[in-house]
Amino acid sequence: MSLKKCSQVEIDAADPFKNDVLDRKANIKILTQFITSYEQSIVLCIDAGWGQGKTTFIKMWQQYLKNQDIPTIYFNAWESDYTDDALIALIGEIGLAIDNLSGEDKSKAKGFFSTLKNKIGYLAKDASSKEWLTIGAAIGSLISGGRIKVDKIAEFTANLGASLAKDQIEKYEKSKQVLFEFKQALSQLAECYCGNDDNKPLVIFIDELDRCRPNFAIEILEKAKHLFNVDNIVFVLATDKTQLGHSIRAVYGQGLDVNGYLRRFIDFDYLLPILNESNFIDKLLQKFSLDKHLESNTACLTVPVLKYMIGLYKLTLREQEALCNILNIVARTNNQFKKDDYYLLCFLIVLKLKFPDLYNNLNKNNKNNFVDKALKNINSQYSTYIEIDISGYYFEFLELILLTVVRPDPSFSNEEIIDKYVREYEFDDTKKQKLIKSLPMLGQYRANIHTLLCIKQAIEISTSFKLDNAAT
Repeated sequence: MSLKKCSQVEIDAADPFKNDVLDRKANIKILTQFITSYEQSIVLCIDAGWGQGKTTFIKMWQQYLKNQDIPTIYFNAWESDYTDDALIALIGEIGLAIDNLSGEDKSKAKGFFSTLKNKIGYLAKDASSKEWLTIGAAIGSLISGGRIKVDKIAEFTANLGASLAKDQIEKYEKSKQVLFEFKQALSQLAECYCGNDDNKPLVIFIDELDRCRPNFAIEILEKAKHLFNVDNIVFVLATDKTQLGHSIRAVYGQGLDVNGYLRRFIDFDYLLPILNESNFIDKLLQKFSLDKHLESNTACLTVPVLKYMIGLYKLTLREQEALCNILNIVARTNNQFKKDDYYLLCFLIVLKLKFPDLYNNLNKNNKNNFVDKALKNINSQYSTYIEIDISGYYFEFLELILLTVVRPDPSFSNEEIIDKYVREYEFDDTKKQKLIKSLPMLGQYRANIHTLLCIKQAIEISTSFKLDNAAT
């Protein structure tokens, strides 16, 4: 079987939900009804953690809106993070979308866009810096031969104070007028995109905000709320609000009330639900052609145990992709593993993704220490995990596999190993019975430190392969 990689989720133009394995269609339809019910401009935040499929979600939504003749613009904030001014980046992205218009709307849009460009100079963040350079040069002229003309400086600053006060008042009045004209032109430009249909706003998607430089992310929020707060425009931010909060605190201090701060810019939050995760891993296994490979080349429980680990360790969609990438390469480039070794392979990959310090702690000189920490790690995860199929005992099955690595004596029976484990960790009799009932799953399989190290070496070799795993 050929080696495959996981590609991006394809968004079918005719049917955006054709490859929707997470049942996003209902969410997108509800959100579309929501944003089209507002006459005013709003800012909606799609909140989800790293790797939970935000980008795929908004691209799917964008295509759905296009099919409803609702105009959209996609702006990847992180890709524009190299610019000095977020306003210029946003306006530039809007300007690029004019090419999608035709006829009279396109001609009008170009005129309004030209007006916007003329106003940017007054609104850009460094618009006043040149004036201070001029003032600095003037002060420099009052320094002669290395000696400061104190009386001239005093006279200059007194006049400067009055002049600056007058100038600032005039600038304030001018900026208000410019802002009004900017918003007016922006609203008229949005109308060109919308075809004068009040029920079809211009929807601007802003993605990857949480990955930007803190200052740039804050500036995007400010510009979206203050300068783009006009009729016919809806902003949709796709971001991890927790991570965005860290960025904001990096600028304003750890004591900042982030939620209160963000309420100034975000009108509504929508927590992106995680639906049908099992469908997602099934789809990944198919994309990698791993489903049939695992079925024919590994132990029968590999896929159920893999799914169990994903639930136990709460792997994000992106982490599931990374797991399948590694599993895919190791499975296709190693033939020395026993079928049952795949249980440990899956487990070590999970540790590498979620607990790299514990994973890196595995070496031939500390097998007991590693297994002890691994068992404690599993128990700490299990305490917050609701077991779906209690008859499977996959949790106890993982524990038994690890216990075979450090069994005190080959002559010890499995029951004796379980007794020692239960006493050492002070488990109750219910736990002991679960371990005993999971013994048939273990069969005659035994692992040792050499097994673990061979698996770890195969995992490390797999990291030399550079594959595109951007399906979310």
